[in-house]
Amino acid sequence: MRCPSCDASSVLLDRLSGELICTRCGLVILEKLPDLGPEWRSRPDEDAVRADVTAGVDVTRHDLGIGSEFDSSGELSPSWRARMRRLRMWQDRCRASSYGEKSLREALIELDKLCEDLLLPKAVKAEISSLYRKAKAARLTMGRGTWQVLAALTFIVCRQRGLPRAEGEVVRALKVRAGLSERIALKSLRRFSKLLSKELKLEVPRACPEDYLDRFATQLNLSRPTVARAHELCRAVPDRLKNLKPATLLAGAVLYLAAEATGEKVTMRKLASAVGIGVSSLCKTASCIREIIACQGG
Repeated sequence: MRCPSCDASSVLLDRLSGELICTRCGLVILEKLPDLGPEWRSRPDEDAVRADVTAGVDVTRHDLGIGSEFDSSGELSPSWRARMRRLRMWQDRCRASSYGEKSLREALIELDKLCEDLLLPKAVKAEISSLYRKAKAARLTMGRGTWQVLAALTFIVCRQRGLPRAEGEVVRALKVRAGLSERIALKSLRRFSKLLSKELKLEVPRACPEDYLDRFATQLNLSRPTVARAHELCRAVPDRLKNLKPATLLAGAVLYLAAEATGEKVTMRKLASAVGIGVSSLCKTASCIREIIACQGG
């Protein structure tokens, strides 16, 4: 930057006053310039640390994370600590006074457990929380199980973001948390996913086997040449077969053929156990893909 007065390039930024000053002629070019960097704080005998300068809005909490919280010190007397516990109890009750706020708080707590079971990041949890708020505002959650709605929204978001979470994994998490049988959990997941995607106008893409290759390869400790060969074989699989077979089944079959091509020893039973599919289904799918690759000359 050059000075508009003397056309010198010796312009200095004074971070304390927030001013741009020309060191040649002394002209103050800009004053009260805002500092867009992070805020830092320091305490005596401690290094400077970054302060929390975020807006504090958290959609994964029922009050968006802007409610006040307090705690008691251990230096207080027992009577004062008892008073503080009672105050904290009433504070928690006031933060969720109505039935709608209480149900939303319980649902978001249950969502946190579901995301922990599926190892989902906080960004995905925040997106599911926003969708649940929309579903609740549209009165789609009334008379329906909270776990079923949360599992369906989780499945939809994972499909939209291309996260390698199979339908069976969500069903198993729903089965454990809601105490349902596997057949009822699968039926409710499919029914609620179809209902919510229709009412909220959400597009649910079909799962691709490419999304599961890296995850299954990491579980089996496969080498990089095997993973690269698996991606090549997966691109050679026709779309017609991808639409007919489950994505996890195709990913397992492709990994088996890739390990066979690179000479890496992976038994079909071990691969089927890691992927969560049957050995016979894996064998038939691998044979089908082998014939297709042979016909294509690969």
